[in-house]
Amino acid sequence: MRKILKNVMTIFTAGVMTFGVASLAACGTNFTPLKDAPAAAAEVSSNGGFVVEKGDYVYFVNGVETYTSDNTYGTPVKGALMRVKKSDVENKKNGAETVVPSLMVASDYTSGIFVYGDRVYYATPNSDRNMQGVVENSYLNFNSAKLDGSDVVTYFNVSSNSTVYRYVEVDGTVYLLYVENSNLHSYNTKTDTDTELARSMGAYVLNSLDKSDPYVYYTMSVTAEIDVQDSSVSRNYNQIYRVRADATNAPYEYTYNQDYLDANDGEVPYLNLGEIVLDGVGNVFKDMPTQFSHETADGKLTVTPESTLGFTYTLQAYTNDGIYFTRSDLATTSTVGEDGWLYYLSEEKLGSGWNSITGNKQGTLDVVAQSTTNAGTAAIFYKEGNAHHYLYVSNGSIFRADVKENGLADITRIAIGVGSATLNFIDATSDPTYRYVYYTASGNIYRAVYNGTAEDYNTLNYDNNKPYRSVQILNISHAQSWYNFELVDGIVYYADAETLGSSSYTYISAVDLNKNGKLMNNAELADFNDEYDAAIGEDSYYQELTGDGKTNLAAAVRYYFYTGETQQFYDNIKEAEEETGKQNTLYSEDEVKAFEEFTAKTDVKLRSDFITQLGEKAQADKDSLTDYWKNALQHYTAPTEETGTGLPAWAWALIGIVIGLAVIGLAAVVILVLRSHKDEQKPIEERMFVDTTDDKDVDVYATDEPAPEEVPEESAEPEEEEEVPESSELSEPEEPEEAEPEEVSEEPSEPAAPEEPAPEEKPEE
Repeated sequence: MRKILKNVMTIFTAGVMTFGVASLAACGTNFTPLKDAPAAAAEVSSNGGFVVEKGDYVYFVNGVETYTSDNTYGTPVKGALMRVKKSDVENKKNGAETVVPSLMVASDYTSGIFVYGDRVYYATPNSDRNMQGVVENSYLNFNSAKLDGSDVVTYFNVSSNSTVYRYVEVDGTVYLLYVENSNLHSYNTKTDTDTELARSMGAYVLNSLDKSDPYVYYTMSVTAEIDVQDSSVSRNYNQIYRVRADATNAPYEYTYNQDYLDANDGEVPYLNLGEIVLDGVGNVFKDMPTQFSHETADGKLTVTPESTLGFTYTLQAYTNDGIYFTRSDLATTSTVGEDGWLYYLSEEKLGSGWNSITGNKQGTLDVVAQSTTNAGTAAIFYKEGNAHHYLYVSNGSIFRADVKENGLADITRIAIGVGSATLNFIDATSDPTYRYVYYTASGNIYRAVYNGTAEDYNTLNYDNNKPYRSVQILNISHAQSWYNFELVDGIVYYADAETLGSSSYTYISAVDLNKNGKLMNNAELADFNDEYDAAIGEDSYYQELTGDGKTNLAAAVRYYFYTGETQQFYDNIKEAEEETGKQNTLYSEDEVKAFEEFTAKTDVKLRSDFITQLGEKAQADKDSLTDYWKNALQHYTAPTEETGTGLPAWAWALIGIVIGLAVIGLAAVVILVLRSHKDEQKPIEERMFVDTTDDKDVDVYATDEPAPEEVPEESAEPEEEEEVPESSELSEPEEPEEAEPEEVSEEPSEPAAPEEPAPEEKPEE
């Protein structure tokens, strides 16, 4: 895998700090190291990822966590280092225990935990605070501990969490390879010494298959007269070198002008402890090589370069015991010819007798492809004997290229309908018949056979050829932008990114692809998928209930499939009964009975029958999952001002309709009353009292227009109830023997004409 150098870090502290059990206790932690550990000589598998198998144990990083989380020793659960017995994984049991309660969180997801001898080596965010009290968790500490979690050692830290690193072992000594500002370093964990291996590298590649490989390949630029102040000249070509982690001295003699050294405080202008692999020097420089041209004698090159002006190399990958790279001939101006071809150089050729200049000759390098369009960094390369092959994705299909002479290839399509899949790795050893490529698409994990014939793939629709069909591994979803999922002894380990509600908890889970002691082929894996589908998929009881509209019971069945528990179902029912004083408020009697009968069956498959969740969950995630399942099931909702009595939605809808009609009716009544009240508010004209005793035929109150009705408004505290006339006009008085004047209130409710004087009080009868 090609990596462009990054300006990533500076050394913050150096030295070794050892923390024993006593000092950890002094820090307030109650973590106790484990009682046993695998033997130091036990075999190790899958070193350098998030999962490492050591003897009878599987050590793993317990899920995806961020480096900004609390990394106080003893606090982390998610992201901490845990282990589980391999037999527990095979028997689908979770007996995991914490080894190191620190975050195994670094942004270089090509490098994880390493186990050598009786120790585990890892990187963890710094948890110290600066003078301002801020935790400097962007710094990355390099640590190790014994396999039982004791004897934690911090070697030093760097300023960037994204630092690329590898722990490697040479002759029993563990070294830490890392990069600082384009400079390659090697730290000896035994002697506590740091060695700069190469300064100002151009690009570098690490072994993508074996992360414990101590070699690094890298390019270096070339400068003539580099030790002559203000007179150095950069050459356009470059060189390829390799160095091993235990190097302490350069294999070549580099001498520099003393005047330059004196002017620069003894700082050398070039530092490189690597051995040259390929030299891109051109023929025009045959008689004027630089001190970095190592095939020289008497100030001249001993061989003739292949190019007139020279080559520039671009490293692509270090894998399959060699390096893949492209080169450009500086004498050409186009990509015609060998420019842009992908080459392979086996490291077996390096050593005694190897010439870095003649190594560029045609026939010395293997041509893998004449273009990197399909043979780029996303492809997977492999060798069978001396023959090269590679797999790539194009137009929604996976293809296999069988390389012939000069990079030409026979192409076979091995899988279709894969979308924009990402190829992860190949497994060429688990099955004697089939070889598999594992890939992801939208986070889901798939597998295809890559070693079939063209006829095998042309007859995929026939049942007898099902082993060659690509197949998904259950419906598992692996967390993206993290480590690749891993396959160790036929068991897939992955960060479970299945969404429950709105959350993906991304703890580590395992799926065992072995059956009867051997790896399932794709036809058997398809049958395994059918069993899972029968438990929760299209053919399941859960989908049957969903299709029949019995969603409440379906949710309960799904809860049981995921958890294997029933308690929350009955807790929700009990809570509803206690709050309402009624039974069957959440589920009918038939639904409860159906759930009881279903969960009592012994042949019901649960998720744990297919997928084993490893490790311990953090308490916050436990609480979140409890809340999720409580709410996913039918549950009692306490009444509030917004929800009322917590009745079902249909009841609330009916009540809403009734309330709506009532509100409309009440509004109509209010409008009528307001209108009537408005009429009552009209002013009443005051009239002078006239005695009509002597002339009963004269209507002294008659007007051209009828008088408005007089309806006095009730006062807040009326002294005496008054009679209100029914008509707005005064009726003509009868003719009694002696007419008497009508009594008028002294305090009319609302005088119509306050400018007029109030009427005089009538004499009582």
